[in-house]
Amino acid sequence: MWTFYLRKGVKWVDDKGKPTEYEVTADDFYEGFRYVADPKNGIKNFGSIRSLLVGLADYYKGLQDVDSGKDKNRTRQQVLDTFKTVGIRVIDKYTIEYTTAKPTPWFLTYLTMDLFFPVEKAFMDKVGAENFGTAKDKLIFSGCYYISDWQRDKLIVLKRNENYWDKKNVFIKEITMQKVSDPAIALQMFQRGELSSAGLNADQVKGLQNTKWKDYIYMTDRSSVTFWWALNFQSKNPEFAAFVKNLNFRKALYYGIDHVKLLSLDDPLSPQNLLRTTIIPEEVIFDEKGKDYTDYPGLKEFKNAGNTYNPKLATEYFMKAVAELTDGKGNIKGVAAQAVDLKPVAQFNIDGKLPLQILIIHSTSSSDTKFALLMQAMFKDVFGPENVEVVLGQYVDDQYDEVIAPQKFDMAYDSFRFAYGDPLAQLGRLVTGGAVNDGGWSDPEFDALVAEADKKIKLSDRYAIFAKAEAMILDRVYIIPFRCGGSAYAIGNVVPYTYPRSGFGVTRFKYKGMKLESKPLLASRVEEIRRQFYADLEKLQGK
Repeated sequence: MWTFYLRKGVKWVDDKGKPTEYEVTADDFYEGFRYVADPKNGIKNFGSIRSLLVGLADYYKGLQDVDSGKDKNRTRQQVLDTFKTVGIRVIDKYTIEYTTAKPTPWFLTYLTMDLFFPVEKAFMDKVGAENFGTAKDKLIFSGCYYISDWQRDKLIVLKRNENYWDKKNVFIKEITMQKVSDPAIALQMFQRGELSSAGLNADQVKGLQNTKWKDYIYMTDRSSVTFWWALNFQSKNPEFAAFVKNLNFRKALYYGIDHVKLLSLDDPLSPQNLLRTTIIPEEVIFDEKGKDYTDYPGLKEFKNAGNTYNPKLATEYFMKAVAELTDGKGNIKGVAAQAVDLKPVAQFNIDGKLPLQILIIHSTSSSDTKFALLMQAMFKDVFGPENVEVVLGQYVDDQYDEVIAPQKFDMAYDSFRFAYGDPLAQLGRLVTGGAVNDGGWSDPEFDALVAEADKKIKLSDRYAIFAKAEAMILDRVYIIPFRCGGSAYAIGNVVPYTYPRSGFGVTRFKYKGMKLESKPLLASRVEEIRRQFYADLEKLQGK
């Protein structure tokens, strides 16, 4: 049971920063969660907390059963009335209580997720649930900033909430977040003083080496976000569908990708610093003795694997797969010549023979296109054009909607955030039918290990089983992690480590405490600040 006591007298403010008639109370947290727990509202990541609180899973399923017509004995309102059985309770106006279904030492990390944000129901009813949150005047705010301007796909302006209880520690009075899609334009705007920071790609880093800006380029910290390749076990390309279920083929892919070479497109100086070969990030979660989860037996070997590129081994595994999946004459067993229509992403013909055609998806950005072209050339070099032919497909706007959901890919990569402080945050979403199991693979042994680990309360017992599960799916190559988030080149006036930096939830969008200087920070100064920050952190941790 977790009990929270709210600060009294905090008013919601409108998009002009003016206090409203509404006070932030425990009921706002209760109503916000009630909204999240209703399936008709379509909260995408609700599955990550579905079993967290007492009674929550049953309540949610009860509404699903009524909505689908499966339960004809109750009305929807009758099920809604049972929300009082869920483990969230208003004790009084300023006290909210959560009861977890089982002991959950990492519960506080869940509260960084937007699923737990408060909602003033009276205001939502006033503007209409269908309009709530769709414009600045359809929102009210309780934090240190409020949205004063919002132009879709262009900019968002945040202004300091002058009624915020701790405004003395909110140093920047106005923040303008502009959408600048072209990195070249972003750098030019920064150099003109129109932006306070800019990310840099590989070409820009090289281009600035002989200019006055060279000494201002620094590397951001690694983040808890992980990039991995998804292999589509539900592929609509019969050739790839025949091969992907073969472990030798997947091992060939594992050893056939030179990730350091690919990552050099983003970091031409130290691409190996971007490597991450585990699903769960390192230096983020620790057991009761302070041991890093990624240092558990079995998983540690993958963590320390480095670049797994080995063309000789890749070829050996591929030829084993060919021996198992073809008739010895280059004909793929059970696959006939046909058209593969995955428009608008891709369209091509297969003949059911080697070379195996693999559809790799990328966006329209120049960096993503270079990445895909390098993969295409790499597979040609490693496996030979007589064995593998990479077909490139392209999406325009949203990878999930255009590619992943309709299964229009063979291989695709994406980044995945780490929502809360437990391995279940990722591994629980990779089980059969899981939210980020984009390739649609299924392994009952993995599912069972995840379920077994989730029953454990002691962190070391829990982590040992989760590490075994993660190592197993890495060894079986259902997905291929290859990169961390962050660790990118940047230049700017923002002082690092002055604002929240948690790897969980939506903390990355918090700006309280942020400081800004009038001139760009030298890279040497950023490194000095970094060293001091980590030294102070170690003192706090008692190291």
